[in-house]
Amino acid sequence: MSARGVIGGRAPWRWMLLGVALLASACQQKMAHQPYYRPFDQSDFFPDGRSARPLEPGVIARDQEPDDSPLVTGLTAQARAVRPPRKEPEPFMGEPKPQVGAPDNPANYVNGFPFPISAADLRRGQQRFTIYCTPCHGALGNGSGKIVERGFLRPPSFHTTKLQPNEPDETAGPELNGYSRGFFRFGIKIPLREVPVGYFFEVMSWGYGGMPDYATQVPPADRWRIAAYVRTLQLSQAAPAKDLPPEDQKALAEVKGKK
Repeated sequence: MSARGVIGGRAPWRWMLLGVALLASACQQKMAHQPYYRPFDQSDFFPDGRSARPLEPGVIARDQEPDDSPLVTGLTAQARAVRPPRKEPEPFMGEPKPQVGAPDNPANYVNGFPFPISAADLRRGQQRFTIYCTPCHGALGNGSGKIVERGFLRPPSFHTTKLQPNEPDETAGPELNGYSRGFFRFGIKIPLREVPVGYFFEVMSWGYGGMPDYATQVPPADRWRIAAYVRTLQLSQAAPAKDLPPEDQKALAEVKGKK
């Protein structure tokens, strides 16, 4: 090889390969090991110390419903106009103060569903209820879930009558069993079977008392389906016999005749 083909005892192409290898190695290291934060890690870069950043005002995520949509609020148009939907849940401190979504007036909540409820929706609601609600509320919705057996706070029953002998007395204590605890804090005694369906959606979305919010786990449409299934559970325990199909009326009469 001639002197012009050798630089410092090495061929030029060898120097080129060495340089490319070094550059590729550096790029791979930077791309493969980027700095990042784990969920809920603290950040010193932002003034609020949070690494997870909220959406900027006015930003709408893909497939996200607007904040004032009936599908994501459970509030009536009048309530949304007077009190825009709250951005963050506010903890209860001291005396209750009216806030967006606060159960201070049943008329603030819608009493219908934002889409027609079909049999498939009820089956979906039952499935989601079984996954997310039965550990606390029980399969019957009477507040006899597994957490109660382990000493945790007993949630209110969706019914105003006992479904099982081990349930607490409906007339005991300041908060009647089967009545809304949220409305009770504002001096309103109303059974959960009479609260507007939008109230169930609101509690699932924001949580209340010992119940956390399920906005992340359960999409808005499924929250409405769960609310529809809760109504089904309530109807199953309080439906007038005359409203049942003839074959069910006959079966019910036979059962009563055997008692």
